[in-house]
Amino acid sequence: MALEISFYPYKLPLIAAWPGMIRNPMRFREGWVVKAKEHNCSGIGDCAPFQAFGTESKREAHRFLLQCAGNTWPDSAALLGKLEKQRSEYPASCFALETALLDLESRKADLPLRKMLNSKSSDNARVNALSGSICDENTLSSIESGFNVIKLKVGKQAVEEELACLKALCRKLPPQHLLRLDANGAWSLDEARYFLAASQGLPIESLEEPLRETGLAAFADLQNQTDITLALDESLKNLDLNEVLTNPTIRRLVLKPGVQGGLCCTLALAESAAAAGKESVITTLVDSAIGVQATCQLAAATDPLSPGLAHGLATSDWLSKDIAKPPEIRAGYVFLSDTPGLGIHETF
Repeated sequence: MALEISFYPYKLPLIAAWPGMIRNPMRFREGWVVKAKEHNCSGIGDCAPFQAFGTESKREAHRFLLQCAGNTWPDSAALLGKLEKQRSEYPASCFALETALLDLESRKADLPLRKMLNSKSSDNARVNALSGSICDENTLSSIESGFNVIKLKVGKQAVEEELACLKALCRKLPPQHLLRLDANGAWSLDEARYFLAASQGLPIESLEEPLRETGLAAFADLQNQTDITLALDESLKNLDLNEVLTNPTIRRLVLKPGVQGGLCCTLALAESAAAAGKESVITTLVDSAIGVQATCQLAAATDPLSPGLAHGLATSDWLSKDIAKPPEIRAGYVFLSDTPGLGIHETF
């Protein structure tokens, strides 16, 4: 029997506007549950385009999903071959389709998906909390849930104002707790230099995407001026990955499988980064529980490359409702079951 592809839309409200988007506030996550069926076994994936982070548009994703669902595929390998050629153009769609196929194949093999990706995968992964913006009043609430790496957005207000909020927050921060900051490309080079110089000695774990300018030379120059680890995230789509990997100054990459185009290629990139002495943080795209589960499986597969590194997986609480049960996150870790496939028990 041939492989069948189908997909179904969803629209999930957020509990508040997503903090990383100022000009066009996002209040819903929309996408499709993608299903791959073969005989009496099936697998699922999540297609949730996020164009601001470098995926295709929703219209483009829908067109590609329609094309894949309308074709006849003899098996998973045939469709995977097509996806390999389309990842750069339709990354969110390819992530969803590949996840569905890997879920299907790992169920058939009676393995958790992470073990199919890497036989040495961990069964849990450390997770950072996502607590909104640096000047929000509830920034420390996630500490009560056991997180000791707290991610906060910066670059939304004047640099001086945010520095005052940062220093006030650090005075309240318990020992052994660190802040992971994300500017989403908000600052000029001079603003970023000023912020980093004023932040020296504070418990900052890293700073993601500080620069409005996307060139690698400016980013590397900035990293040379600070002890704080800087990380490349959305700007990776505009950079030559070989230049990134061979630049000794670059310390950390933030990898979203929905932007890279799938679990397998993201794992391969994380392995290449580790071989070059760089860390890789795995993060979601504020997906549904299906996408989050898939990204958690990937984070567990990459955990041996950077043991104990906190990943950006705790985004399910930003949805006021979901299409399935999200993974269990407790005391700053995500715990994955031994259930074959993704670990999603709901039927679609």
